[in-house]
Amino acid sequence: MATLSSIHLYPIKSTAGRAQESAWVGMEGLMGDRRFMVTKPDGTFLTARTHPQLQRVTATFDGHTLSVRHPDLSALEMAVGTFGLATFATTVWADDFEALTTHAQLDAWFSEAAGEPARLLWLGERSPRYRRSIEQRVSFADGYPLLLISEASLADLNTRTREQHVMAQFRPNLVIADTSAYAEDEWRRIRLGEVVFRVDKPCSRCAMVSVDPATGTFKDAREPLRTLAGYRRGEGGKVYFGQNLIAENEGRITRHDRLEVLA
Repeated sequence: MATLSSIHLYPIKSTAGRAQESAWVGMEGLMGDRRFMVTKPDGTFLTARTHPQLQRVTATFDGHTLSVRHPDLSALEMAVGTFGLATFATTVWADDFEALTTHAQLDAWFSEAAGEPARLLWLGERSPRYRRSIEQRVSFADGYPLLLISEASLADLNTRTREQHVMAQFRPNLVIADTSAYAEDEWRRIRLGEVVFRVDKPCSRCAMVSVDPATGTFKDAREPLRTLAGYRRGEGGKVYFGQNLIAENEGRITRHDRLEVLA
């Protein structure tokens, strides 16, 4: 019987994830997931693809206060009430939209964390980003509200590589236990807790999966991307691992929820 073994949200795009016992699923994804994003001063987004050290940042956000930590920096807490909240043009891949400014102290803190001038943007209570390709509002996530991977798929990958890799390298929101490897490739609609999800598209992977979350540095030999490329190439020569989800309704999910395959 397949079950939801862990839930992860990422308050700030490209920074460390946080495990949750339960989460509210909205139409934009998990509540609190990727509501903030680090950018260059001109609004160009920064990610761990080029700034792997961002994965050493941990963050919590309760809707009122953002707390950020990094092993080499002093912790910082800022209340939403202190944010500038000026609209600011930014882009995530092909989507141009306006986010909100936060605070000069957060901008300075993330400039140190990123190693170059940076600012921190917030989506606000409701994301202004609308992806026409999926007819859905989305957070600062790359392209979809949610990402799912099975434990068995990672276990299979680890039989093919010299070094053992961890789920955090792939940054899923939902991890499923007690399936066969790559069972998620065959699912089209699933139910977890109160929510039905459409399994919309496999997730194409890039060099970011080769970042060691513990050190914020790239692993040697582009692993595990190189190994995945040997047996997980698909449409357009892209390398796929995990599945992108879209929620069909809002509701709560909880760790150990049974997974029901509807189609």
